[in-house]
Amino acid sequence: MKIKSLLIIVLACFVIIPSVAFACVANIQMNDLALKNYRNTAMTMAEKQSFNITQYFRLLSASAQQIADNPDLLDISTKNDVPTSRPLEIFSEISKQGNFEGSSTANENVRINRIMIVDNATYKPVAYTDNGTDFPDVSDNMVSTLKNICARKDGEITIYSSDVYTQFSDNDSAKDDPLFEKSTEVKLVTKYKKGDYSVVIFFNGNALKAYTTSSQFANNSDLILIDSNGSIMHSSYRGNIADNQFKDYAKFTQNAKENTPTQVDNYRTDSQSKPSIGYAIKLPAINEGEDSWTLAVSAETEKAYIQSGDAMGKIVGTIVFVSILFIAGAIVIVFIITKPIKMIEETLVKVHRGDHEARINVIANNEYGEIARTFNDLIDDIVVSEGRYRTIIEMSDNIIFEWNFKSNDVFFSNNFNKKFSYRAPSDHFGDSFLLKVKVHPEDNERYHKDLEKLSKGEEFTGNEYRWKNIYGDYIWILLRTATIRDREGNIAKIVGVIVDIDRAKKSEKLLTERASYDSLTGLYNRESIERTIDNEIELINVRKSEFAILFIDVDDFKIYNDKYSHATGDQVLKFVANTINFIIKGFGTAGRYGGDEFVACIRNVETNEPTRVARDILAGLKEGFTSDNGDKLSVNASIGISVIKDASLHVDEIIGMADDAMYKIKKNGKSNFGILNKDSVPDIPDSVDEEDVLGGSDTSEITE
Repeated sequence: MKIKSLLIIVLACFVIIPSVAFACVANIQMNDLALKNYRNTAMTMAEKQSFNITQYFRLLSASAQQIADNPDLLDISTKNDVPTSRPLEIFSEISKQGNFEGSSTANENVRINRIMIVDNATYKPVAYTDNGTDFPDVSDNMVSTLKNICARKDGEITIYSSDVYTQFSDNDSAKDDPLFEKSTEVKLVTKYKKGDYSVVIFFNGNALKAYTTSSQFANNSDLILIDSNGSIMHSSYRGNIADNQFKDYAKFTQNAKENTPTQVDNYRTDSQSKPSIGYAIKLPAINEGEDSWTLAVSAETEKAYIQSGDAMGKIVGTIVFVSILFIAGAIVIVFIITKPIKMIEETLVKVHRGDHEARINVIANNEYGEIARTFNDLIDDIVVSEGRYRTIIEMSDNIIFEWNFKSNDVFFSNNFNKKFSYRAPSDHFGDSFLLKVKVHPEDNERYHKDLEKLSKGEEFTGNEYRWKNIYGDYIWILLRTATIRDREGNIAKIVGVIVDIDRAKKSEKLLTERASYDSLTGLYNRESIERTIDNEIELINVRKSEFAILFIDVDDFKIYNDKYSHATGDQVLKFVANTINFIIKGFGTAGRYGGDEFVACIRNVETNEPTRVARDILAGLKEGFTSDNGDKLSVNASIGISVIKDASLHVDEIIGMADDAMYKIKKNGKSNFGILNKDSVPDIPDSVDEEDVLGGSDTSEITE
């Protein structure tokens, strides 16, 4: 991801994440505050309406007491000869007191609908305000209703919903009276016992209904009045409710306390099905000894969040708007900050593509300006260093190449075209000269095995091959490489050099062609092997590689001549020569140094370990051969080894060191090998068993 995009994302996160977190916290706080205010509103309403309703009841109670104390009412019930108009006249006089519905001075908050005189023995009405004493037949249902009313305490106000009046009137005009429209219309009833009669007063409940229907502080909120008998009044229903229909309203009466709103949890009203809040408060008793009424306030809690949701919407809108402004500002700032980085990037690309004149313009005296100046100075140093490097490369005959493992590209120095004619279509390794070079058939397999080692990251120091040059001829080259690794130890690149050793190899070949061979074994004679070793000494600096000399002497050779014959002895010498020549073929040269002594020259000892070669020779000789006489003969030998690291030694010294090592072997039990370097004296193990000869043990360098 680009720095510019990363910075924009980071800055956006710094804006968005806190904004979202703030919105979430604010939403929680707003909801908590809304619910708290919602509860406070419900409590306040309960306290306020309890006071208003209590005052209203006091007015009703005072009016009822005043009517009940009127002596004329009892006269109506005790005089059978009272004219029909007399009750109406008395009730008319009572209405003038300002409490009756028809009074011009009536207080609309204190209205009386009906007054009735009821016989306590029969529970039948004696007189009432509409018809005086002219009554129709009284039904059993009406008697039962009046009995229930008269059984209540004096002055006790209750809610009653049964229609008492339509049962006393059979005229059509009564049906049109708004007071008789609904048989379930709520009535507030109180009674006073006067001797054998009861004065029953029916109050107009409109004012009280107004409290319960209009006092809503939220949708689906209810103001509920519950009298001492379990009858309720609220917006959806008014009247008596049986215990099995009372639902959760009973919880209000159970938990209510006087003068203090009490929270009621885990309830459900008939109009509410969602989680609700509720408060209950007991109203003070109107008269001493009366049961108290209960006022309840309930509402669905989700309504508390409507206003907070509106406010939260405005807050979120503000947060979004501010966030957009911040993000837009952040984008502008990022573009301003990253503009110098873009200039640096573009300059780096130009330099990478070969434009060594490209430089960063120093735009300010800040960190970017310092980076620009430092970068320009670095490019100047690199250009000078590269020029020096190119000059050295161009003056050298050696070809330098670089294999970048990360990009898998291969680059060659310019002098490559002086020796080879290949134009790669790309820098990729698949198109490179290393893979497409024409290798001599005899060297091809070995070269590609070495190249595979390089591609796998295995260590490779160098080797010699024959490649086809620009003129179509095969020339000998020496390929040497060095591995460069990164901090994690993985190969980053391989730097190599291709050295033309064709002239030296041809000189070696000429020496070989002119050399004299031993007539018996077919190996070089003493002079030829010494010249070969001398030539290896000259090439040691070019190859940057060590070589080794093996001095091999057959153990107890005289036994073969004496026990079998001289012909058998010659067969033993040929067998030894063939075994040595077979084992060192491809990386060494062997010669008969004299009698039963042989010398082998091993090149590239880093790859062709001399001790391994010695083990293989001893193992091969141990296998033996079958002589012309049919005898199965096994041959033992002692081998001295000297490893040559520089060209300061003479051939005689080198062979002498190997001979000294061999002599030490002879002295210490034969049939073994040991190594002797310059300025050291061999220290040979006491003996070597068959497993050691076959390569089962290691032999260390021989020291004094």
